[in-house]
Amino acid sequence: MSEEFFENPYPYYQYLLDHAPVAWSEKVQGWLVSPFDDVQAGLQDSTAFGSGGRIDEAAQALSQEAREENAPALACLNAMMSFRDAPDHTRLRRLVSKAFTARRVVSFEPRIQEIVDELLDAWPTSGEFDLVTSFSFPLPAMVICRMLGIPDQRLDDINRWADGIVQLLSAGVMTEHAARDARASVVEATNYLNGLIEEKRSAPGDDLLSALVVLEEEEEALSRDELIAMIIQLFFAGFETTEGLIGNALSILLSQPGDFRSLSGDQKFAELTTEEVLRFDNSIQRQTRVAREDVTVQKVVIPKGSYVFFLIGAANRDPRRFYEPDSFNPLRGDLGNVAFGHGAHFCLGAPLARLETRIALQSIAERFPRLQIADRPTYGSLLAVRKPKRLMLGNA
Repeated sequence: MSEEFFENPYPYYQYLLDHAPVAWSEKVQGWLVSPFDDVQAGLQDSTAFGSGGRIDEAAQALSQEAREENAPALACLNAMMSFRDAPDHTRLRRLVSKAFTARRVVSFEPRIQEIVDELLDAWPTSGEFDLVTSFSFPLPAMVICRMLGIPDQRLDDINRWADGIVQLLSAGVMTEHAARDARASVVEATNYLNGLIEEKRSAPGDDLLSALVVLEEEEEALSRDELIAMIIQLFFAGFETTEGLIGNALSILLSQPGDFRSLSGDQKFAELTTEEVLRFDNSIQRQTRVAREDVTVQKVVIPKGSYVFFLIGAANRDPRRFYEPDSFNPLRGDLGNVAFGHGAHFCLGAPLARLETRIALQSIAERFPRLQIADRPTYGSLLAVRKPKRLMLGNA
């Protein structure tokens, strides 16, 4: 939880892998699991490790008064698909999964390219500029907003609401300050979305939100609370992770000019590079679960009811799974990762995140072959999400 850790967590992950593959952390009041095989198996095993109850368990860090005061935020999080177990998770995932089929995502490629080109057209040809504000945030935010049918004019609001929620979800420990910010975000977003839902009901469009509104009226449908929670989850999951992935990718690739130049005109290499970024420096660093029973992992007994941190960032650098794991190599023969999770909760948006990142990296390399890092990136203090808060670039 130190500044040094958030700037570069990988030496700490290596220590865990070498000396404490399953370890109790007082700071986050949970078990840290780091080896690749154990992370993959734990995320797969929804019987031993549940998703439901994670918010209530994490909220134990708050006082009773704070839990009551910020009940709207906690209730919204509890209603999200990511924090539900079967059969609710199965029902919600089935309802929304049609929007993220491979065919539907591929059909969105021309619109993604159009947004990428629009943003890159605005880049300066000289001087320094920030990747985050000029590209890595607006690209995925514009994509998910247009998929949902939310006007671009609301991007700043979406960013503010998402940050308020992510600061609560992705920190090591819930704090009262973060809970208050999340409550304000949830209340404001709910008020806006209730109005937008009624607009879509009266005049549906060719967008995901209109399709979800129809589901309110079907058997086993989304309740209004579930619909609001689903939309909020989609817009923060839809850009927070991809924003970080693009930022992390550029910070790596611009320090390896050969790989950066190779992206130009080579879609296959861009796809392989995206996969290696997912392994080497993924934007999602951990997923949490609650032990439903006493579980033995690496000869360590994790007691029933314990909060468990499956460290994706560590698993993807496990030397037992990857050759020279600390080397960035898009052409490695052991590509693979748990960047998007595993099992029933595997990320629905994985094809979209891969597509956006591949198009972004290839387009930047083709149009700005002399791009350089002007200043080292700065990072926030989120345990779950690793992304540059600021990454200054310039053209040589």
